[in-house]
Amino acid sequence: GDDARFTHGTLEGKRVRVVGAGNIGSRYASFCSALGADVAMWDPFSPETPFHRARAYREYHLRKLVEDAEIFAPMLPLTDTTRGIVTADHIDAIPSGSLVVTITRARICDTDALRRRVLADELSLAADVFDVEPLPFDDPLLGRTNVVHTPHIAGRTADANHTWSHMLARQFAPCSL
Repeated sequence: GDDARFTHGTLEGKRVRVVGAGNIGSRYASFCSALGADVAMWDPFSPETPFHRARAYREYHLRKLVEDAEIFAPMLPLTDTTRGIVTADHIDAIPSGSLVVTITRARICDTDALRRRVLADELSLAADVFDVEPLPFDDPLLGRTNVVHTPHIAGRTADANHTWSHMLARQFAPCSL
C-alpha cells in the first residue's frame, strides 16, 4: 500500500533484512538486490556463497540485522532450533513503520510480539503464513489496512506442477521395478 506510515513504494533503496540464506531466503535476497535494495542477511550456519550470489551483506548479529530494517523477512524452515529464533526482543527492535514479510513459517518468529506490533499499527505485515491456519474469520488481523494476506500458493501453477512432476519422474526413471 501507499500508507505513508509504513514502508511502501518500490524496493530500490530500501533496507531489506533477511533471516536465512537457504534456497528461499537467498533467492528472495537476490531478487531484492536486483531491484536496487540494500540487502543484508543473517544465517550463522550458511557458507559465504549464498551471500555473494544474492549480493547481500552478511550480518553476524540478528539483533543488529533488525535494527535498521525497512523490510524484514524471516525465511527459515521450522525446526526445533528455529522455532522462535526471532524473539520478542528482535520484533520490538524493528523500526516502527517497517514491513514484515512472512512466507516460510510464522512460528520462527515470536508471533505474539509480531501481532502486538501489527495490531498497534507500528508494523505492516505481508503474510503468506500465519501462526494459526487458516485464520479464523474473527481474527483481528483480517480487514486491517496494514496487513496483506496471500494464499501460500505461489508455486502452485499449472507450469510449476508440470515441472515438479517431471522432476519427480526423473528421480525414479533409473529404478527398475
